[in-house]
Amino acid sequence: MKHVREDLTNVAIVADNDDACWFLHRILQRSREFRCVGCYASAEEATLEVPRTRPRAVLMSIQLPGMSSMEYMRMLKGLLPGLGVVLVSRIANLETISTARKAGADYYLTIPFTIVQCLTAVRFTVGQSGAGKGDTSAVGQPFAGGGPEDSRLTKRENEVMRGFEKGMLYKEVADELGISRSTVHFHQHAIFQKFHVSNRTEAVNGWREVLES
Repeated sequence: MKHVREDLTNVAIVADNDDACWFLHRILQRSREFRCVGCYASAEEATLEVPRTRPRAVLMSIQLPGMSSMEYMRMLKGLLPGLGVVLVSRIANLETISTARKAGADYYLTIPFTIVQCLTAVRFTVGQSGAGKGDTSAVGQPFAGGGPEDSRLTKRENEVMRGFEKGMLYKEVADELGISRSTVHFHQHAIFQKFHVSNRTEAVNGWREVLES
């Protein structure tokens, strides 16, 4: 009888491309951290199975046949409170990223991506759920010296803000954190909403004021 490890975190995949499913499944299985509990080609195919397997995170293609990824993401999050969703996409424009954020995505992973970037995305979403193995200290590498944090922001958002404070470009922040530029924009959108600002300068000023108060 095959031994099932209890220390692995369950992750499901919803992608309409067989190659994408295989690649994502391979990354999870070789990570020694995560267990793939199912690969599904559409939201309709995944509807019954995903809630039953109770994953901590779902890797989902942004373009699905039938029910849209945005609609399915909202439904899943209603069924499984605390579920993290990583949207996987070739589309990197700010409008799509903003729509994904508003729909409830926890991470936006742009194709092409590295294995490290994929695992960072899954770790982050699991950490966001705040239970069990969800330790956000395992997400990426913080800036040297650490530094103060605004408790309204997530760990990753504070890391992005430190980069903005230093005047780093999006690519520089992305390289420093091991994420894509689109993901930096994704977190920036959330930061702007929390501070009710429309540009980086206003966000940095607001962030500094909170840290100094």
